[in-house]
Amino acid sequence: MSLSHAELLALLSKPEDNFVERKSHGIKPADIRKTVVAFANSVEPGRSAVLFIGVRDDGTIEGCKNTDSKQKAVREACEQDCYPPIAMRSEVLRTKDGDVVAVVIEASNNRPHFAGPAYVRRGSESKAASPEMFRELVYSQNSTAAALLRIKSQVVSFVSIQHKIGDVRRVDDRGFRQGGDCRVLECDAHCARMQIVGGDSRYFSEPLDHIQIMYDENKHRPMLVFTGY
Repeated sequence: MSLSHAELLALLSKPEDNFVERKSHGIKPADIRKTVVAFANSVEPGRSAVLFIGVRDDGTIEGCKNTDSKQKAVREACEQDCYPPIAMRSEVLRTKDGDVVAVVIEASNNRPHFAGPAYVRRGSESKAASPEMFRELVYSQNSTAAALLRIKSQVVSFVSIQHKIGDVRRVDDRGFRQGGDCRVLECDAHCARMQIVGGDSRYFSEPLDHIQIMYDENKHRPMLVFTGY
């Protein structure tokens, strides 16, 4: 739940913790990026993190000069300098000692976030990774996902053992087999989506823990082996 104006004022007088940070009005862009990325990667659903700008570490309010430009700088850092962009809201808290900018970061569905885009090589150039490429870079930390992404779009063999493709359950017939050719279309940290090549060309998906990657010695290409629970 987002913090109200009154709740932000109450937090202003409390000590720093995992989700409250104080910075002087002269905070540098690199420190803004560092703080908002750390918050976005850490705050849990139902919680909010707050960066107060215009407050010293000891809690003394020094005030923030030109609050409009400071809010603009934070928004640009979150939307242009962080990847994926970080959602935020900000408001000005008026106090007797000066104005303070409160930057509120809530739980993110797009984490992990980084203080800048990821880059990949395309030919002789370094290009900013597209959202799809970025997700694949993250998923590639899983060894099965990484292997599947390496053969993405290639025609590969598949065999499904005691298991109908696209169904997580085993069938009672121990001799049941399905086989053919397919392409891996996409893969995340949990499952892969494939399309059968030839025939009905239908689509199906399998959990990663149902997939073994082997080699088809007859066709000299990778082979995916699917099993059910």
